[in-house]
Amino acid sequence: MSEENKIELEDEKRGGGPPTTRSESSIESKSDQDDDERETSWQSIYLLTAIGMFCGIQFSIFFPTLWPFLNTVDPTASASFFGFITAAFSVGQGLASPVFGYWMNKAKSEYKHDYTFVKAGNKQILNIYVSWLSPRKRRVRQPLVFGISIMILSNIIFCFVEGFPEKQRRWVMMVARFFIGVGAGTIGVMRAYAATASSLKDRARAITFIQASYVIGMTFGPGIQVAFTPIGYPGLTAGAFHVDMYTSPAWFASIISFLSVLFIFIFLEESYAGIDKHADEEDSYTAMPTFDTISVAVCVLTQFTLMFIITNLETIGSLYAKMMWGWTNAQAVEYTGILQAVNGLVGVLVYALFAVKLGDYISQARERIFTIFGLALGVLYHVVTFPYPWGKDLHFELRNVTVHGKNETEELGCNPDKYRWCHYTKDVNFWIYASMYGVVLAACFPIVNISMNTLFSKILGARRQGTMQGIMLMAGSFARTVGPILVSWIFQEWGPEPIWGIEIFTLSVTAIFWIIFYRRMTPLNSNPKLNPYEYFHYAKGVLYRI
Repeated sequence: MSEENKIELEDEKRGGGPPTTRSESSIESKSDQDDDERETSWQSIYLLTAIGMFCGIQFSIFFPTLWPFLNTVDPTASASFFGFITAAFSVGQGLASPVFGYWMNKAKSEYKHDYTFVKAGNKQILNIYVSWLSPRKRRVRQPLVFGISIMILSNIIFCFVEGFPEKQRRWVMMVARFFIGVGAGTIGVMRAYAATASSLKDRARAITFIQASYVIGMTFGPGIQVAFTPIGYPGLTAGAFHVDMYTSPAWFASIISFLSVLFIFIFLEESYAGIDKHADEEDSYTAMPTFDTISVAVCVLTQFTLMFIITNLETIGSLYAKMMWGWTNAQAVEYTGILQAVNGLVGVLVYALFAVKLGDYISQARERIFTIFGLALGVLYHVVTFPYPWGKDLHFELRNVTVHGKNETEELGCNPDKYRWCHYTKDVNFWIYASMYGVVLAACFPIVNISMNTLFSKILGARRQGTMQGIMLMAGSFARTVGPILVSWIFQEWGPEPIWGIEIFTLSVTAIFWIIFYRRMTPLNSNPKLNPYEYFHYAKGVLYRI
């Protein structure tokens, strides 16, 4: 056996440590160089992109039919209880995200070092032997499979809701949606994997795929549900087994979830090009400084702000359009749908730009500038579309319409008898609103989403990010839970003016934080330069310079 191989064997048996010979130093330098040259695991990222898109679909595919289904199986259920069912998904996702992230961080692979049967002097056989002997990496696989399995079981329970007594069905639906949200908490694991499986040069592009997948899934989910409408109700029934227009989305979700688990076992190959593998070892002497908590807090606040704004506009969108421009229910559904489609298309195009070229451009220390620019776009949208007092008065009239062959009276515009703010609130020009919503706001979300999350992963550094990515997702889920409840109440009592004011304030404060802490919002420096007698603390001790 050569002297170099002897040193290498002893060093790996010892589990790492400070070099004691010149040969060991050269070997360690070569290892560091290999870390820098590790490639992004695109196969796994593409797979998780597809799974993330489907999780987004599961969030929104039920929206068009959830209330009619609840009203069908439990006519006594109130609209307020429906709000709790809708919020249950986000609550489950928010609670589960940090848990799955913590699980991912703790599920470290154990590498067994035993060289008894290795032929001396043959390094290639040694490497193959160690790789074969080591257990398969399960940091991502375990929480993903567990979370998706919960989604499968919860969707099946949702499908059998009519097998329960009528008074219990609303509760069964709420519990099922809660645990579907719990399963969707694995989105945080996927985002953490994208941040740690990608090299720095590919970081923005990898995060774009995972971030965009969930948003695109939410965008196209309601459209997919249309394919199940021809099945009708009650559809195919056999006792408690029902396949109809209401349960078909859940059956579809269960099948795709099962295929997702199968693909995870077959195609997911975990690789971590963005992690310092030496610092990740228990007995490593590599220092990994603590990340800057203020910078992380600003990113988490930004995530909350972003989801708060988007959710609020989704919540009051149709009702706002009806009152502002005097549309009928049919017109509100049609025109609002067109606006949302344009908004989604522009958003997808912006995500595509990030995936192709723009992501590489912002990765060159431009994340802060783009985040502030995106927040400024959000402020611009609200300032331009604010219902200023010099606008026209809101219109109101009663019109006879025919709905399903029946003559009914429909309210068009803003009814001052129901909403006192109709007396003083002014209208907003539709074409100005449409252009700002379909272009400016549509670009705001992906620009902030990708820029901020890319920098967030760099601020955390080359460490396991599961828990922190879970906290980031929890902030968004909390916004999706609180936003609709708060905004619905404010809109009913005081109209759109205070909502626009709150959102301008929230976006402005968030942007100000980015400006104030601009110099702190930088990637973690894993190897800070120390002057003589300076030191810094890290998780495994203290680093001194003498």
